[in-house]
Amino acid sequence: MPCLLRAAARDDAAYILRLEEVCMRGYAEALWGSWRPSATMGTLPLDGHEIVLLDGEAVGCVAATWHADHLFIDKLYIAPAFQNRGLGAQVLRRKVEEAAARGLPVKLSVLTTNPARKFYEREGFSVETETAERRRMVSVAPASR
Repeated sequence: MPCLLRAAARDDAAYILRLEEVCMRGYAEALWGSWRPSATMGTLPLDGHEIVLLDGEAVGCVAATWHADHLFIDKLYIAPAFQNRGLGAQVLRRKVEEAAARGLPVKLSVLTTNPARKFYEREGFSVETETAERRRMVSVAPASR
């Protein structure tokens, strides 16, 4: 079933922060030994954030930032109860298509403790650079693959 995206509103901040914790806390603790949220309700910048909807229900979020030479996916979170249904792939493919329409690749960063690397590789991404903490991945525009 196709999902929809809508621009995030200030009322979505609590949902986004809860989703970030549910999706990322274990990987952060495995890497750094503790969890620290990326923002608070008052400091979370919502530019570029979209809420993933399935049958009108919020089931995830994606945040992306346009740069002159690429689109960077800042976050892609699908609520655990809705994972492994292809929703993340739908959202990611949509972002890749948006970037391809501008002739740009998509880049993202994944923690080394996060098994999502396999998901991104299945979706055509490859590791561009790697540190002890993060893998920066890139996907070329579909037309140039």
